[in-house]
Amino acid sequence: MRFASLQSRLHQYPLIAALSLLLVACGGDNGVEEESSTGSGSGGAGSAQETALQKALRTGDARYVDDPLVFIDSALNSIAGEVSAAQALKAQLFNLSSNGEPRSDGSSLTGISWDPTHDAALLKATFGLNHELLFTNSVTNSSYSVQELPIAIAGEKAGVNHNARFLALGSNPMRNSYTFSYATTVSQDMHQFLENSIAWLAGRQNFSEQPLKVVIAQMGQSQYFPDRDASRAWLGDHYPDQVSFNLAGSCDKTALASCLNDDVDLLIISQVTDDNAQNGAVESAVASWLAAGKPVLYLHHDGNHSELGKLLFKQLDVGYYGDNYWRKLQLENVDPGKFNAAVPSDIDAIAQLLQRFKDNSFSIDLSACDDKSCPDSSGFNSQFQSAATIMRSMFHALDQQKVRLFDSYGYIFQKSVLLLADHYRQLARFPMDKDTTAAIDFLQSYFADHAVYNLRDINPAQFDLGNFSRSDFSHVTPVNKQVAMTSKRHFRAAGVYALPGQTVTVTRTDNSAVGTTVFINTLRSGATHQFSKNGGYSRPKHLNTVALSIAPGETLSFTSSHGGPIQIGFDSNDQAVTFSFQNVGEHPYWGSSADNNRFATALVAGDYDWAEVSTAGFEVHSKLDKMKSSLNAWSDAAALAAATERYMSNFPHVLAGFQGPGIDVVPEIHDFASARGWTIDTIDLVKHMNADQATCGYGCSGNPYDAYWAFGPVDHGDLHELGHGLERGRFRFAGWDGHASTNPYSYYSKSQYHKDTGNNPSCQELVFDTMKTTLEESRQQADPFAYMQAAGLNGWKHGVGIYIQMMMSAQAEGVLQDGWHLLARLHVLEREFSRADDSDDSWAAKRNSLGFSQFSRAEARALSNNDWLAIALSTVTGRDMRDYLRMWGLGFSDAASNQIAGLLYPPMPKKFFDSSNAGYCENMSPSWTAIL
Repeated sequence: MRFASLQSRLHQYPLIAALSLLLVACGGDNGVEEESSTGSGSGGAGSAQETALQKALRTGDARYVDDPLVFIDSALNSIAGEVSAAQALKAQLFNLSSNGEPRSDGSSLTGISWDPTHDAALLKATFGLNHELLFTNSVTNSSYSVQELPIAIAGEKAGVNHNARFLALGSNPMRNSYTFSYATTVSQDMHQFLENSIAWLAGRQNFSEQPLKVVIAQMGQSQYFPDRDASRAWLGDHYPDQVSFNLAGSCDKTALASCLNDDVDLLIISQVTDDNAQNGAVESAVASWLAAGKPVLYLHHDGNHSELGKLLFKQLDVGYYGDNYWRKLQLENVDPGKFNAAVPSDIDAIAQLLQRFKDNSFSIDLSACDDKSCPDSSGFNSQFQSAATIMRSMFHALDQQKVRLFDSYGYIFQKSVLLLADHYRQLARFPMDKDTTAAIDFLQSYFADHAVYNLRDINPAQFDLGNFSRSDFSHVTPVNKQVAMTSKRHFRAAGVYALPGQTVTVTRTDNSAVGTTVFINTLRSGATHQFSKNGGYSRPKHLNTVALSIAPGETLSFTSSHGGPIQIGFDSNDQAVTFSFQNVGEHPYWGSSADNNRFATALVAGDYDWAEVSTAGFEVHSKLDKMKSSLNAWSDAAALAAATERYMSNFPHVLAGFQGPGIDVVPEIHDFASARGWTIDTIDLVKHMNADQATCGYGCSGNPYDAYWAFGPVDHGDLHELGHGLERGRFRFAGWDGHASTNPYSYYSKSQYHKDTGNNPSCQELVFDTMKTTLEESRQQADPFAYMQAAGLNGWKHGVGIYIQMMMSAQAEGVLQDGWHLLARLHVLEREFSRADDSDDSWAAKRNSLGFSQFSRAEARALSNNDWLAIALSTVTGRDMRDYLRMWGLGFSDAASNQIAGLLYPPMPKKFFDSSNAGYCENMSPSWTAIL
């Protein structure tokens, strides 16, 4: 159930219930121990009467409070206060009695109907700042599902002298009734709700002696959205001779500020704009209006969210849930009393978790958990994780939306929860073990891991960061540093370090047309195996922070309790960007040969536990000890970087059929594609490795991939994980092991390394000897094909071995100078095929060059891997591969066979190349044996 009534929920929390009932009886305010009168988060001194809790809430410093139960009670009490405030507001706007029940005189609004049309938006309240008033309960089309989603949000915004009231509606009911039938689209109760709301917003009921003066701005006027005319018509109809408003359009854009004088009672505004350059002027005018304690009625235009709408929602602390276009939701005879005293489900879930901490009433069996997960039977998910995930999303959103929590009014619930986490964070001692650590200690620490929020000035360094890093950096003197970069998706290391507990300030000082973000750490949360035995919970779980957007000229300040290397995210390439960082550390970072000496010195000094090497296409983010190991095989960081560019960035992407910066152009790949009118796709992004702990196994693919080992640019583990991001499942014949397509990228780079240096490439040993034996035995059988199929050469060593044999055949036939490039051609064909089968026209234009001329688009899309590969391999080798593939027991359909026959290629000879099990990386032209 998404909502629960006050009576049904609050009996679980006696303190809240008592407070709530007292508040309702007395008609008081929210009753929460609010910040001092100096203002929330102002940074100034509080009053002499401030309690420890008030100081903590005002400053964001949990150290003022010794007992964590104080924070729990503060959070739970704030829920009661918000429920009471919402109940009082709804009683006024819906003509309800003080207990939320309909009045006996029949004046209560219990039949609100409103079809906002599909051109509407669904909204979200911000708990602690505003309240959800109306919810959809019906659909205009019976084929759609009914959802209870908020479409009206009201609240108060802190002003200089008094609060500003506002109401935000997800559509414009004035337009709805103007455009469509009055009775069926907007009920009389809904109209009365609007009148009640305007009286509440204006702060008075009677407009006869002093007419209501309204400013209407940023409204649309079109056939489907006649909002300018409709809003004026509605006001004129409902307040005849009692209202005045500006001429249509006269208070839009930069004119709005001059329209909002002290005589104005109400601003009615929407999100329509035809000039985003002037959105800032509108936002500024609205912000000043709200700061003066003046009211706003926001009526949403259409279902989208314009740039202006986003700015206005931020001013009102209202969230955008989504477009109603695909939901067709409406309100039909809604009784708002049913939502009285409602507690949002996400807040309720967190509250239950807090209560369990208060009572220490968990009944979780952590011993049933393993690695990173727990079965439902353990109780962990229901009693902890589901609520912790909600809490993490809540703080993630606050960071992402750049809400400076402790510089803002309200948010008592969120602040209290965060301060509780701050307290628990300082108690954590790593490593912990699910089987031996007290469950409450484990859960308190894990709770703190989920409540990570950095847009604040006070966020003390976590006392114990486990094997992630030391937490004491008192030996480091922070510096200010200018950083110049060239943008490259998706992110790059900034070369500076956020010291735990110390506020970083960053200003973007360029004007380039590229979106940028700032975040700390590249580590994946899965690399922490909190439920593994023997101290698997060895560090905080969530170390990679929210990516904070930063625009040209913008300044951000943030503080991390964990610290770590700072990264810059980009949404496009090749733009010059510059940043000014203040109060950062300089860990071992290599970005060019100019860093050689400083990098080497910093590694020896060991003042940090992390080091980074950044090349044009690949970055290594490494624990310090592992970086030292990485350098052991190379003369210096420059040599490591050069090898990284060549063997990690260049050759694997050559073999994957890409072009781009730092990737060699190989004629027998590119010319082959050009002759057929195929496109060589460009790859232009940075790939990353975390030399730390692996998310899965001993190394785990992704970008970044992570591993327990030290990085090595010609090491199989690193090239293997990179290969996972390049391989195609379509390149595996039926039944083949998943890793059969992973390793050629590693072997190719190693073979090139051998050519460059003469050094042993240390390629994995395959099973060519046993494969040859099986082939020769098959020729003695009555049905060699059936024998080979029954032999089950499906392991990854068999699969990659068969591909290498095909590559050797292609090289021996003179099809390719380097047989490895067969795979590159196959990649190019596969991408071209995938584009061609997007439409009938593109398929008709490309299928001949691809070798699939006999197949319709639908037939081509339905081909099995075996059929597709038989045809594709024939195309890229220029050889009829049918007998060759049958030699290996690889079957295909008659339709595929007919297609290959129609290509009129000479047959690929049935040869086996007598490579040693590891010699293929040094020699792709060994002697061969005919398979007769």
